[in-house]
Amino acid sequence: MYTIKEAAARTGLTIPVLRAWERRYGVVAPTRTPGGYRVYDEAAIGRLRAMHRLIDDGWTASAAAAAVVAGTVEAEPAVPPAGGPPRGGDVAVVDRLVEAAATLDSNRIESALDDMFASGSYERVVDDHVVPALRGLGDAWATGRLSVAGEHMASNAIQRRLAAAFQASGPGPAAVPPVLVGMPPGARHELGGLIFATAARRAGLPVVYLGADLPLDDWVAAVERTKARAVVIGAIMNADGAAARSVAVGLRAVDPDLVIAFGGAAAPNPAADRSTAAAGRTLRLPEDPTEGVAALRAALEAASAR
Repeated sequence: MYTIKEAAARTGLTIPVLRAWERRYGVVAPTRTPGGYRVYDEAAIGRLRAMHRLIDDGWTASAAAAAVVAGTVEAEPAVPPAGGPPRGGDVAVVDRLVEAAATLDSNRIESALDDMFASGSYERVVDDHVVPALRGLGDAWATGRLSVAGEHMASNAIQRRLAAAFQASGPGPAAVPPVLVGMPPGARHELGGLIFATAARRAGLPVVYLGADLPLDDWVAAVERTKARAVVIGAIMNADGAAARSVAVGLRAVDPDLVIAFGGAAAPNPAADRSTAAAGRTLRLPEDPTEGVAALRAALEAASAR
């Protein structure tokens, strides 16, 4: 079994492409470890390599995926990457965090986070460790392996690390109106918003992070006071989606030109909701933070050109 990094190395694809092919075409359906990591077997690697070869031969991605899924092309064997056999350390450190949370061992939680945040750039740490860890903590709580206290202990420890990364990323250009990032009223699961806010800052966007459970009146006041050019409203739980939509409706009434972006698992779909849309200025961000930042930047550039 291979982690997503190992699968990328064996297929010659990037990690975002692997996720996109899974999401858009269903060419593979990787399983997940208790810590939330995607893992790929030999058959999945073979299908990915076959699709890669077909695209190199001139096929469209959709046609190549359909052929691979239908089994009309032969899968190709995985090719080991340079540098020796695969390592399982990334999976291990996430599982270590979940196990530490289950036993309420704060020292082991901090040790696991030390290893995670020392492993590379912010983007790599989030991609390889933080997001799988949050998923693993949620799954462990849902199945009864983890108490509420353990989930809160680990999540708060992660939040402290993310907050430090946000501060270290700098405020961005002061002369440019900011992007506001926060959660709608009643929404308290804010780590995804903080992850995105930090990624956006690191990409050079001026970001003001407003945090969780922000009432509509405060959203409106923040937009007016900062003269924000965009807001990102997070929605993780089902109830957050309706609350995010209400915030968007209120903000759109105040500022028709504002770029409004939704993010998170329960984010509303602007294409299906005319009450929040305005001349292409409303969007739902991709799940991947880097892709989400790129989508927001494109929306800002398009709005400035109008």
